[in-house]
Amino acid sequence: MKRAKTSGRGALYIPLSKVAESLNLKPHILYYWEKKFPELKPYKISQRKFYKEEQIELLKKIKHLTEQGYTLDAAKKLIKSHKNLVFSKEKVSTPKKKGKKDLSEVLKEVLKELKEIYKAL
Repeated sequence: MKRAKTSGRGALYIPLSKVAESLNLKPHILYYWEKKFPELKPYKISQRKFYKEEQIELLKKIKHLTEQGYTLDAAKKLIKSHKNLVFSKEKVSTPKKKGKKDLSEVLKEVLKELKEIYKAL
């Protein structure tokens, strides 16, 4: 039976079960997120799935964003557009750029337009 490769600092590959346990998620959630985020393609060793540290950091970001109320698609866009997300316990903040609207403002405008379209039907 093959074992996960390890270095002096810790494991290079962490089993899916340990990742799910450490993030307090069910394994099926991770399976679903793998489908939505191509960057989360785990390594398969002896028909078991393993994640690298970079992938675990991405999982932490996804979990944090979903806890803040973001959908997976919104989280995907946010992570892709803002590589340097800053997490706080209250909410996610992104570096502000001059001339661009805040994501929450854009979402409010879209929601308002959708409500108007719905009323028109």
